[in-house]
Amino acid sequence: PLRGVDSGEIPEPTVKVRMGEGSLPEEKEGFMKKSLRDLMYGALLSALAFVSMYLIQIPIFPAAPYLQFDPSEIFSLFAAFFISPLMGVLVTLVKVILFYLVKQSGGIIGSILNFLAVSSFVYVAGVIYRKKKSFLLPLVMGTLVRVVVMIPSNIFFLPLYLGVPVDDVAIYLYSINIPFNVIVSGINGFLFVIIVYSLRRIPELKKILGNA
Repeated sequence: PLRGVDSGEIPEPTVKVRMGEGSLPEEKEGFMKKSLRDLMYGALLSALAFVSMYLIQIPIFPAAPYLQFDPSEIFSLFAAFFISPLMGVLVTLVKVILFYLVKQSGGIIGSILNFLAVSSFVYVAGVIYRKKKSFLLPLVMGTLVRVVVMIPSNIFFLPLYLGVPVDDVAIYLYSINIPFNVIVSGINGFLFVIIVYSLRRIPELKKILGNA
């Protein structure tokens, strides 16, 4: 005979087990640990970027001594590639603010232009790196976007920064600013790749820095 209500027997209760129950707190804890770790790495990279910018500044064009190479972009690239593109922008922002407060070189306009140049470079490079696990394409595209971003930025800010007539800005852009941004991006990108491959020789860092 069938067991059930008709037979006068009470059916056994059905117990539904929720798969993955109890995993949410663990996931939340893991997310918080990762976020805290990323913030710590970001703070460290910001400090290294500031120190390197403060200690190393090399003019490239005698006609524009205020345009100087510094290796701080390397640390912004580390943040953008191996933490997140947004972290690369934040590292750049912290570096620029600290440098302006401590040294006040270049003034507020120079600081804004530096932030726009570097942040556009590292953000785009970081975004593309997440899709294409290689270094060449992200760095090249980041450089191109940097150049494009700095053209209208200089057209807007240069008359305020240097008092240059707008008609003369085009000459400055093609003869100095665009070559400067290409050169600086190329040097920092090259040094970044060399450092990454060197650090990958350390087993503890190889997993963090990937295999691109």
